[in-house]
Amino acid sequence: MEIPELAELIWLFEAEPTAEFDDLEWPVGLFSFWLARGDQAVSFSLDPTAGEAYISLYAGEHEHTHLGRIRRLDRLTVVRGPGGYEGLRLWPPDDTDEAITLQTKPRISLSWNVKELGSW
Repeated sequence: MEIPELAELIWLFEAEPTAEFDDLEWPVGLFSFWLARGDQAVSFSLDPTAGEAYISLYAGEHEHTHLGRIRRLDRLTVVRGPGGYEGLRLWPPDDTDEAITLQTKPRISLSWNVKELGSW
């Protein structure tokens, strides 16, 4: 899986990740980033070796959206755009039009395309 440098992810989430297990170092194991903007927050967890990611969005202390065990990712890209836009795109293998987009700035949001039933 192709991923940005750890320094880029730290820049995007404005903090270093926490490891699930203290004896493992990046990029081996599950690492979690946390970012809050006002009453919105996101938890982004990534296991680069396994190619899995998890995303949870929060309003206050309540989780309202969770994408768990996003598997078989091909690559992650950090995106910077006009108006101070910052985010992360998660790309599945061989599917350049269907990225999951996690916006981290100026606000936190999550979007993805849903395929029609039977189109797999």
